[in-house]
Amino acid sequence: MAETSEQTYDYVCFSDLAYEFDFSDLKEAEKKIKRKLKYYGLGKYNQDRVEYVRSLKNDLFKEIRLYDKSKYYIPSKSEFAEFTDFDYEKMSSDFQKKYDKISNSDMSRILNFAIYLYYMR
Repeated sequence: MAETSEQTYDYVCFSDLAYEFDFSDLKEAEKKIKRKLKYYGLGKYNQDRVEYVRSLKNDLFKEIRLYDKSKYYIPSKSEFAEFTDFDYEKMSSDFQKKYDKISNSDMSRILNFAIYLYYMR
């Protein structure tokens, strides 16, 4: 689990894109991202980079929402949803290989947030 709460370009993008769904206004999310990037001084808006993070978000959403059919799902003895219901290490390794432009620390933060938002909530 990431120890830092420091804002990074990719995490700022993901944190807004995480709430974006098929029916969402894509331009609204992009305006929010631009505003946060400027606020945190993280550089200019890069549409290609945002699309890269959006692709990661979509893949994570699809995989996590498979629930017990996900290849990362680990049956739990608990009746409640827990972070340990997913093989975090394997998931992190696989997604890091596919999205190698995302730093390890950002991937860790993104995975934690995605599991919480798409599974536990």
